[in-house]
Amino acid sequence: MQNRDERKRRAPGGGRTHLPLPEFTAFAAGAVIMVLEMTGARIMAPHVGTSIIVWTSLIGVMLAFLALGTMLGGRMADKKLSSRVLALILLGAGAGTGIIPVAHRLFGARMMEVCPNVYAGAVAGAVVYFALPATLFGMVTPYIVRLRLRDIASSGGTVGRLYALSTVGSIAGTFLGGFVLISFFSCTQILLAVAAAGALLSLFVSRGKNPPALCLALLALGGAFGSASYADWRIGRGALPSVETPYNHIRLYEGLTADARRVRLIQTDPGKIQSAMYLDDPTALYCEYTRYIALAGPLFPGFRRVLVLGGGGYSIPRWLLAKGNAPEDLEVDVVELDPGMTRVTRDYFSLPDSPRLRVHHEDARRFLNRNAAVWDIIFVDVFNSWYSVPFQMGTGEAALALRRATAPRGAVMMNVISAFSGEKGALFQAIHANLKNVFAEVHVFAVDPQSGPDEAQNLLLLALPEKRPDLAEIFAGPHAALPDAVRRMLRTRITRPIAGVAALSDDFAPVERYAQKLLD
Repeated sequence: MQNRDERKRRAPGGGRTHLPLPEFTAFAAGAVIMVLEMTGARIMAPHVGTSIIVWTSLIGVMLAFLALGTMLGGRMADKKLSSRVLALILLGAGAGTGIIPVAHRLFGARMMEVCPNVYAGAVAGAVVYFALPATLFGMVTPYIVRLRLRDIASSGGTVGRLYALSTVGSIAGTFLGGFVLISFFSCTQILLAVAAAGALLSLFVSRGKNPPALCLALLALGGAFGSASYADWRIGRGALPSVETPYNHIRLYEGLTADARRVRLIQTDPGKIQSAMYLDDPTALYCEYTRYIALAGPLFPGFRRVLVLGGGGYSIPRWLLAKGNAPEDLEVDVVELDPGMTRVTRDYFSLPDSPRLRVHHEDARRFLNRNAAVWDIIFVDVFNSWYSVPFQMGTGEAALALRRATAPRGAVMMNVISAFSGEKGALFQAIHANLKNVFAEVHVFAVDPQSGPDEAQNLLLLALPEKRPDLAEIFAGPHAALPDAVRRMLRTRITRPIAGVAALSDDFAPVERYAQKLLD
């Protein structure tokens, strides 16, 4: 005998399986997927940087394996439908996440050695770390949908509701990971917490009858607590920490220079230091390009206001505020995007508390856009490496904003990591073209004059709002009245013609393509 209403036919398998609160499971699985993805960028940062290339690779790989998991989850649900199978899927997803910190330590350092191309390295790293957990977490929602279906007549609403809840969970996980977790916990702690969440969800859907899930949850939570305790113990014994902030994975080191001076280093991208400080003289400038700030005195006598865009380790502000290096009534404004970086420099890099130092925590371009003040010297140090190029500070619109903020007899000093000419010089040439369009004079100094013009190095651009005929005599030499260090810097000025490259704009700034040439 047929049912009273053919539209009320039960879906195959309907009624045989009871899943407690499937809506919660779908929501929670969606949340932990996005926490995993947000943390993934930090896991990869020490080896391939934090550029758009890394985010593109991570998002693409995650979507690919989530799609694979969705397909496999649907197929498995058609073949074998039970809460026990779903519990195993969630347990596997948790275990797959739990091995990421181990894989990171085993393979992370070798990733760029095996794949020197940053595109290939970023994709390979994302696959190695996230293929397994992304696939298994991707299986969860379609499997839950199949378990939840009871009537064909209401199947559309069931599917829509569960996928909507999974998406809402992903939104919650995105904000939770990006705004909260990464700011307060290490990557290892977050990943182990995600592993524990997968195990607890497995325990939840199996109604507590899953000893392996309980063991994994306890192990992962214990590992998260233990890693934090171990880190605190090491710091208590004088070890330098790695610091997670909303913007950076900051690693601190100490080492010896060639002349046996001890230095403390900051690293945020692979292979290059972001800043450094001599432990026996914290105000001295370690990085060669930062020493060019000493040109400000002889070239721009009487300067009183300095703006530093990109605080980093605050080397230049420390030097400027030290007695004898600048006028006593000097005022220094620093724009640093990352408050965590400022905390690190206060704790580990002797950043002084001074009424003459004002720190602004925001994006440098945003600061310039709304700024109405002018400074005598603006030092731009936002191009920390070729792994992460803030394009918005190299465009023509940014050059105009810098010009508005520069006093008529002042200057902009900008550090750019690039070659001077050839394929590796495109980034420098494009930024130079933008400055040349809006400033009266632009001079270039090769910080390492021993490097060839086609080799990447620090190039220091000096842009002047007004013509300074008097500087021609200073540049020509013999500089007898100037300190030896200043004379050496002036001799590194590049006088050969600069090749033309299309200027960057807010609408079109292919800095990743230009920067990639530096890595080839």
